[in-house]
Amino acid sequence: MKHSPIAALIFTTLLVGGPLAAEVQRSESPATTGMAAASADPQTPLTAHQFPTTGLTWLTGLQQAQARAKAEGKSVLLFFHGSDWCPTCAEMQRQVFDSPAFAQYARQSLVLVDVDFPEKHKQDEELRRANVALKARFNLSPEPGEGFPTIVLLNDAGETVFQETGYAGGGLAEVLPKLQRHAGAGASTAASAAFKNLSIDEFAQMAADKRNVILDVRTPEEFSAGHIPGAVNLDYNAPDFQKKAAALDKSKTYLVHCATGGRSVRACEKLSHLDFPNLYNLPGGFKAWAKAGKPVEK
Repeated sequence: MKHSPIAALIFTTLLVGGPLAAEVQRSESPATTGMAAASADPQTPLTAHQFPTTGLTWLTGLQQAQARAKAEGKSVLLFFHGSDWCPTCAEMQRQVFDSPAFAQYARQSLVLVDVDFPEKHKQDEELRRANVALKARFNLSPEPGEGFPTIVLLNDAGETVFQETGYAGGGLAEVLPKLQRHAGAGASTAASAAFKNLSIDEFAQMAADKRNVILDVRTPEEFSAGHIPGAVNLDYNAPDFQKKAAALDKSKTYLVHCATGGRSVRACEKLSHLDFPNLYNLPGGFKAWAKAGKPVEK
């Protein structure tokens, strides 16, 4: 039986095109892998990758991110997390960073940095060391499994204008207003932020000034087990926190901290809404203070 030239051409195209199409699909698939899988290949140190659901690019180098933020007039957002073991981190990623509304805001205002600490997947050793250094730089707990998730927002001058550890749910409606409030705070306006984060040494220096109030917002039980000398305890989780906070002297400077930095950020937000002008937060909290060998009393 004779075959027409057209039929022969179609047969040849199908025969060759099938494997070719499969090869193209395989070659493109790494570009659409998620965050945990992307950082798992030790042979290919990454500088950027994408979330499959939003298409957002997340850098893995802070220096590269800061250069881009400065050039584009944006803020830098760092996301400290454990991609393959931390359920709270995964919940925050799913509810906040995977949302279309966040993607729309981020493209306009943010340069994103992924600071991942996977346990089940291999990570490039150079990247792991860089992430550990970032964890120390921003005073996250050095203990494995602690301090996650944490978000850190830097202005285009590289100054920390917002930092928060932990995620209690609430999705983008909880997180986005905080980012919007602080994003875009340039070097000249950084002082106008609701509060300022301090390093442990800066916090200690200000704590030495007896005119300043060291405000410990942990529970009374945590406070009794050990606290910074001279600290005043005001439990953030107590139902009367707002009432007692409103009665404080607004002319004072308040050095606020909790255990690891989550409650203290929320306390600073509430105090700011009560028109307290001089607020300073300790990222990493009392645990970071004690770990650094600073004085503790009971």
